[in-house]
Amino acid sequence: MIAVGISDRSGQRRSFSAARGQRLLQAGLAAGIGLPHECATGTCGNCKATVVSGEVVKLWPGAPGAKVCRNQNETLLCQSTAEEAVELSLKGDFTQPCAPACRLIEGEIHAVRSLTPEISEFSVKLCEPIAYKPGQFILLSGLDIEGPRAYSMTRHGPGSTELNLLVRRDAKGSFSKALFADLSRVHPVSVFGPLGRAVFSCDEARPFFAIAGGSGIAGMLSILHHAKENSHFSKHPSHLVFGLRDSESAYLLDELAAGAEEASGGLEITVAFSDASCPPELAARYPALKFLTGFAHDVAREILAVRTDKTNPIFFVAGPPVMVNATMRMLIAGCKVSPAEIRYDRFG
Repeated sequence: MIAVGISDRSGQRRSFSAARGQRLLQAGLAAGIGLPHECATGTCGNCKATVVSGEVVKLWPGAPGAKVCRNQNETLLCQSTAEEAVELSLKGDFTQPCAPACRLIEGEIHAVRSLTPEISEFSVKLCEPIAYKPGQFILLSGLDIEGPRAYSMTRHGPGSTELNLLVRRDAKGSFSKALFADLSRVHPVSVFGPLGRAVFSCDEARPFFAIAGGSGIAGMLSILHHAKENSHFSKHPSHLVFGLRDSESAYLLDELAAGAEEASGGLEITVAFSDASCPPELAARYPALKFLTGFAHDVAREILAVRTDKTNPIFFVAGPPVMVNATMRMLIAGCKVSPAEIRYDRFG
């Protein structure tokens, strides 16, 4: 094992051990260290650290998040390993340790269910249970593809040995390309997590307003599942805005309509089509859902402008980085929502 020391801007120091070839972010999080991060896959750049002594191996120098590393001695912890003892420093402070605690679990990809030509749901059966909160995500590694991918659980099953995840089929995406190349195989994978702070508990006894774009709906489904299981909507009416391109790319409408019906008016779900209006026959097929035209954040702004319930909700945002950024600007600058009331995980 390799010794790793890291200090934050206030001078607090933490230490942990990393195996040779183990990503430093994963090693630190598994050791209970509150290392700043967001996507944990090289996209956001929030896990940047400075190498004070020793050397690290940069696994993906061209990672999108690496643009924040302006000096040679700066690196992303999620894309770095150590070959010798290293000392690192953070520009900011340590965060709260992940809860539940992160760990690595082996598993296998089993059933894959196609929802649209682009979106599929797949399940991962684990060799041992994992605890996670509604809204959290995991890192999935395997299929002979370098580096982990982040996926949110679509259901909340504390202590579950099976995770249900959504994947976008992308001809340029090496992981999805390998997954769909041979669906008859049982693919061994490694799961690291849980990660994410955009979590919800019915114990908070508050309504929520969720805004999801594309496959960002996955974590929201986990929150909806938890809320439904605990009869949350009968006391705290909530809202979900689900952004899609058009009716031809729509998916999960059956599940969402069933959830709205079961909530008996306590959950309002609006589907926002950005590229085309909703066909009348689709709206007639799903009377429990509302359909509007526009980007998810613009539709959410319209709904919030006429909202009569003065109860302050918790806001959840999930989706591609561009969508998350636009939604955050809308909520904070346009609707004057306190950042402390917004929970999001930005990865993609």
